[in-house]
Amino acid sequence: KSTVHRMLSAMVTRGYVRKDEETNKYRMTTRLYALAGQVVENLDLVQIARGPMERLRDEVGETVHLVVPDGSDIVYVHKVEAENSAIRMFSRIGMRRPMYCTGVGKAILASLTDKEVDAIWEQSDIQPYTQHTIVTRERLQDVLEAIRRRGYAFDNEENELGVRCIATAIYDYTGRACGAISLSAPLMRMTDTYLAQLQPHLMAARDRISRDMGWR
Repeated sequence: KSTVHRMLSAMVTRGYVRKDEETNKYRMTTRLYALAGQVVENLDLVQIARGPMERLRDEVGETVHLVVPDGSDIVYVHKVEAENSAIRMFSRIGMRRPMYCTGVGKAILASLTDKEVDAIWEQSDIQPYTQHTIVTRERLQDVLEAIRRRGYAFDNEENELGVRCIATAIYDYTGRACGAISLSAPLMRMTDTYLAQLQPHLMAARDRISRDMGWR
């Protein structure tokens, strides 16, 4: 009790808790919220995701992408190349792509309300980047509902011919999607069976990053 009392007295002095003189009970003050806010504001998604992304790449041997949402687009902010791959993805850090035609973008869209998705769709310049690109709101809705059920998205040559990927959204302390990660590989290697094998590794990496971003 004496140790706890000394700790509480120190916290009272610093303004983190206050003592109710009538009940002799201690309560937290808003200063703790301010301190928590400073921690949250300084969370760096790229820094937090780098380690889990490298581990994911080492586990499965495929290229890992990290993106963040920006308006109706996603922006590539980090990329870990597969070391043994003879094929390089055309993606690059800083590149922007519309949400509706990428696996990572659809993973983020699936985390939003239908009203929010409608707003992003209206802001987007809808065009077929390949013959597989989704170009109708009705088709996108069907795809998003499937993503919500299973927790991850696919890009079946919708953004780049010859490339298939599996993606999932990353969540922060507010419960909102703050980004997404994906595993990408040439179509000839990305069979349905192989995608099923990649899925648990991708979701485990998502959970590690989201937890470190404060998601519970």
